[in-house]
Amino acid sequence: MDENILSYITDSNKLKDKWLSVFGKNVSKKMIEAHVTYGGNLLWHLFTWCKVPCLKGDEARAAFNNLKYTDAVKFYEHRNRLEKITMTGKISAEELDNETGIDIYIVAKDFSWTYVRTHECDWCGPYFCKP
Repeated sequence: MDENILSYITDSNKLKDKWLSVFGKNVSKKMIEAHVTYGGNLLWHLFTWCKVPCLKGDEARAAFNNLKYTDAVKFYEHRNRLEKITMTGKISAEELDNETGIDIYIVAKDFSWTYVRTHECDWCGPYFCKP
């Protein structure tokens, strides 16, 4: 396994910073601070408040399900904290839909894509983004 990936799994701040730098690369620091990292905001607000281009809803689910990968990083976000950071094998959008009430993130080992299933899945998300 790539040592770089291991460092993200063991350091939630490093993972959060890397995720934001890749998927929010065209968003101002001020906007990220105001709508993503401040107070009760969440990482996926990058796609709502900051208007980062991404697929939403069923288009996001289909794009994620069509990906060819064997390993990715999976983590949960609760109250702006990353939790349960692990490696995962191929997983489907439908499997993630079964985990309700929490924000779930899947990101490629090389950060070439991310899929986010929000706790507000009925009206916010899911989101799929390639930077």
